[in-house]
Amino acid sequence: MGASKPLYSHFPTLSLTLLIILLTTLFLIPATTCETEEEAITLLREVYSKLVEAEKAGADISNASQQLNKALTLIKSLEEGQMSREEILQQAISIIKEVDSMIPTLIEEGRKATFFRNFYTGLTIASIISLIVLAYLFTPRIFWNLWIRARKNWIVKVSNVSGGKLNDRRRG
Repeated sequence: MGASKPLYSHFPTLSLTLLIILLTTLFLIPATTCETEEEAITLLREVYSKLVEAEKAGADISNASQQLNKALTLIKSLEEGQMSREEILQQAISIIKEVDSMIPTLIEEGRKATFFRNFYTGLTIASIISLIVLAYLFTPRIFWNLWIRARKNWIVKVSNVSGGKLNDRRRG
């Protein structure tokens, strides 16, 4: 019986064969950098869900939603075939990713705007209440001071004098 070669001696030829098969497969199959239409729509839905959450946080999402509408229009135009399919998908996905990158900033701005809106609302209510309290406390004093100033030159004439005494209702 002849001596058989150990298993590891076939390793270089086996690895070289696998490498050749892998490289030919990579070169023969065109590399697609674009995602499929379904993946683009899935990404659009995920970004839309994040955008809804940003709106709940108080963010102004008008520009971002317009961008998503533009991306959706591009995806829908794939059926018409006006431009190359890959180019349209690349544009749509780049717009969607741009909107996705804007969302954290939008959420932060929305939270700040909500905080300041609540702060100013509380400040306005507190100011109105304090003005009401001040009016309650100082209106009588101001009213009587104005009353006295307006009538300071008036002369009071005493009438109905009986027996040298004034008709005084005070006891004493």
